[in-house]
Amino acid sequence: MGYIVALSLNGEETVSEKNIRWGIIGAGVIAHKMAEAINLESGCELVAVASRTPEKADAFAREYDIAAETYQSLVDRADVDVIYIATTHNFHADNALLALEHGKHLVIEKPFTVNAEQAHLLQKTAQENHCFLMEAIWTRFLPSMSKLRDTLQNGTVGEIKVANINFGGIAPDHYRPRLFDPALAGGVTLDMGIYPLSMLCYLLGELPEKTHATCRFTDTGVDEIASYQFVFPSGCIATVNTSFNLLMGQEALFFGDRGSIEYPEFQQSDAFTVKRIEGREITSEETLTATNADNGFVYQVREAARCLRAGLLESPVIPVAESVAIMAVLDDIRQQLPLRYDFEEQGD
Repeated sequence: MGYIVALSLNGEETVSEKNIRWGIIGAGVIAHKMAEAINLESGCELVAVASRTPEKADAFAREYDIAAETYQSLVDRADVDVIYIATTHNFHADNALLALEHGKHLVIEKPFTVNAEQAHLLQKTAQENHCFLMEAIWTRFLPSMSKLRDTLQNGTVGEIKVANINFGGIAPDHYRPRLFDPALAGGVTLDMGIYPLSMLCYLLGELPEKTHATCRFTDTGVDEIASYQFVFPSGCIATVNTSFNLLMGQEALFFGDRGSIEYPEFQQSDAFTVKRIEGREITSEETLTATNADNGFVYQVREAARCLRAGLLESPVIPVAESVAIMAVLDDIRQQLPLRYDFEEQGD
């Protein structure tokens, strides 16, 4: 696929030391983690939060000593440079459009939107309004993930022919109602399946050209366990198994013609193991480490701030076109399961 050159207002990177002022739409669990990350990052300031529930906004604002706003009053604030969208999946597109139409730069929690049609609309609106736009899929920005990508792409284990990723667990109680609810675009594919898919696209530097998907449904009609197989233009065949209701653990395995890489607990661990082979024999084994911060969200905050200071309209780590393309792959997956939400039908 290659990586798309990030757009800028003037085609040049003119870095300033601007203090980046943040607002957050949504006041749930993920918003708290992002708020903590913003406060940890030098040169960033959390200014305000908005929620559909005034009581939640007020409580959040008191905790972080910031302003509580409505959605409209937040996007109207002149002292907010960038807004992080932390609402449930079904609201991402509407919340993002409101902010973009008011000239606000945006960082949107994964998944970018519910489908590719919405993603294309956000891309177009951001370009028309000269706004920065980035999907917040925090694992892509981790130092350990960057090190793994470099290791794979520099030929350390040769041509990557097979990749297997397991990513699953029993979701915490506070997440479960949302995950089971089709009205909130629940299910494992949009909530968890996007992680290994985006991870593969980043590490291999390409999008899949063929996709096969199957799942097991809950009584509420969303996918509880899903399995995907991807074929990439390079020839790599990747298999992903994911669930929010099965204790599967996390492990990413990559097999090349000169060795393999094992990365257990890839969202939490700083280290992965590289094994090199000659013929049928393992000739060496090495553990590579890149230290990640305790709050891994700091890296996506840092990247957004870097891009904004440089006048960029997207991040080269995850260009908007790639987020749109990944949403199209997720559309294909859901069509095969099949899983389409009622609110999508109403929008047709």
